[in-house]
Amino acid sequence: MQITSTNGNRSCPNNNKSLKYICSYIKYKFDNLFAHGLIFFIPLLTIISVFIILIFSIIYYYTEGTDNYEDALWQTFTRILDPCAAAEEEGLKRRIISGIVILCGLVLVAILIGAIVTFMDEKLNELKKGHTTVIEKNHTIILGWSPKICDIINELIIANESQRNPSIVILTSKNRSEIQYIIQNKINDSKNTKIIYRNGDPTSINDLNKLSLNQARSIIILASEINNPDVRIIKTILAIRNNPRQNAINFHIVAELKERINLEAARVAGGNEVLFVYADEMIARVIAQSCRQSGLNIILTTLLSFQGDEIYFKHENALVGRTFYDAVFSYNKCSVIGLMLSDGTVKIIPPLNTIINIDDQIIVIAEDDDKIILSSNYLLRINNQYSGSTSSSVTNHNTVLLAKSMTRETTKRIERTLILGWNNKAPLIAKELDTYVARGSELHILTNSDKITQFINQQLVNELTEQKLFVHSGSLTNKFDLEKLNLFSYHYIILLANEESEQQNLIEETDAECLICLLHLQNIIDRSNNEKTFNLVTEMYDIRNRQLVNTISADDFIVSPNLISKYISQLSENKNINKVYDVLLTAGGPEIYLCLASMFVPLGTPISYYQILQETLKYKCLAIGYRLMQYSHDKTRFFGIVLNPDKQEQIIFSQNDKIIILAENFMSSAPIVVHTNYKFQNNRF
Repeated sequence: MQITSTNGNRSCPNNNKSLKYICSYIKYKFDNLFAHGLIFFIPLLTIISVFIILIFSIIYYYTEGTDNYEDALWQTFTRILDPCAAAEEEGLKRRIISGIVILCGLVLVAILIGAIVTFMDEKLNELKKGHTTVIEKNHTIILGWSPKICDIINELIIANESQRNPSIVILTSKNRSEIQYIIQNKINDSKNTKIIYRNGDPTSINDLNKLSLNQARSIIILASEINNPDVRIIKTILAIRNNPRQNAINFHIVAELKERINLEAARVAGGNEVLFVYADEMIARVIAQSCRQSGLNIILTTLLSFQGDEIYFKHENALVGRTFYDAVFSYNKCSVIGLMLSDGTVKIIPPLNTIINIDDQIIVIAEDDDKIILSSNYLLRINNQYSGSTSSSVTNHNTVLLAKSMTRETTKRIERTLILGWNNKAPLIAKELDTYVARGSELHILTNSDKITQFINQQLVNELTEQKLFVHSGSLTNKFDLEKLNLFSYHYIILLANEESEQQNLIEETDAECLICLLHLQNIIDRSNNEKTFNLVTEMYDIRNRQLVNTISADDFIVSPNLISKYISQLSENKNINKVYDVLLTAGGPEIYLCLASMFVPLGTPISYYQILQETLKYKCLAIGYRLMQYSHDKTRFFGIVLNPDKQEQIIFSQNDKIIILAENFMSSAPIVVHTNYKFQNNRF
């Protein structure tokens, strides 16, 4: 008996354990089902509701004495959904049954509403985090984050005005709400462009798969404000190219690089689909050319912006078999500047007798791609039968082609250049200037950093062949240091934003230093009896600060982030644009010059742009516009610059007005005369 009793007592705990295990297992499975959200809730509630309706409809049918079962079903259904449906019930039994049905209905409806609210809340949180999949076509994708992103989006919005349902998708590791607030705060009107924000890692294949890569038109990869941004860009490119869901690459990629040393590795990773923008090198080229050609930066900014006239490529079947000269005069409101051959080679101002083949594209400056329209009388023009009502005389086609050479080829001269401040672009600017000047020229640098002085002494001096280097110790915000330099002894002065970092918290500080330096320079110029003979070009980071210095005697202001943003936007729309600017911004090839109008046409006399174009061709150069110097400080008139004018337009040039031309090694003006009676303290390396 004891043994039996003992065995019986031992079996109870085992049964309890089994029961607990079964309960835990059921609870676990139930929790897993609940984790599916509405996918589980709605079918479960539907089954429970049907079960309750069927049970109580039977009870109503047999206890209430309804005429038929259909009426019992309807009474049960209405009481579950509406408690007031049982308000007129009579009798204790009927009220108890209706009360139970109503309670079951309230519980079911409450569960359903709670589940829907929870689902909606989770969905909103998911949308706020920006993790959902994007289903778009022909969209532009921006990967990463930098201060340039708002300028890029602004340009893309303008470019998308003529498109149907355009969209921009942004993927960044920053918080979605934060980037949405920043962009919406700086972009007041997105017009017809939809901006989509997503949060994720641009180097993650899973996050990239949510962006409809195969349907994208182009991808922009920005150098984010992190350590080693170039490494992250290369990883992003590899993630895009090695995506297993990607059958083929139908888009092109524009990637911004910080360090030139990483360019080769990036090209290996990117292949032919990626265009790399080395921002510092491009800005260095622009600064080096702008200090020598006042107004050049405004021209480049206009060409790179989608708001005005810009560069386009077009197959023009009507000009196949014709010459480049014929193409130049075939448009009233377009400026033909070159050809892109069938192999992709770009020729800016090729020989006038170059034949246009069937696969060649003309390169034109136009207001928009739909404005590239041949003039109605282009055949008369290119066959020399048209003179134009506004032109007093027209140079014969053969005269232009066969005329004796009238070129004004430049010869390098000894020049003196001063760089105030220092940043990553300074060595590149120095090397770029070295390609323009004659041996024996001088480059002076003002800095108060021993580290920079050491770099100049040990490295930069060995990289320059034509210029002698001089270092001056001082600060660009110290007026006394500036006065010691004798500014009027220089041909060109370059003022750089004196920081290597472009983080937002340093932008205002660096621009403030430039503004203070400009005020000191203005004061020195005003107090001097000498006439200002040097060109002054200034680099800034924030375009809003540009408006503060309109009255200061600087010849050009280069807002480097804004210029790069425009360039990146242009590349995202047409990858061939980089070939044109590689030519225009490289020393030794065709460049943009601003020449005195008196070099080509008489002053004070109305003359058509058609005739100006013909006169410039005599000197193996090509007019693309002009600048009226009376408006050189008027922002509303684009500082006097007119690009791509109508060929019928009449212009009257004054003493200092300029014609904007494309030419190779062209002497745009007489050498600048500077005062040579200078005295200064310097260290020469």
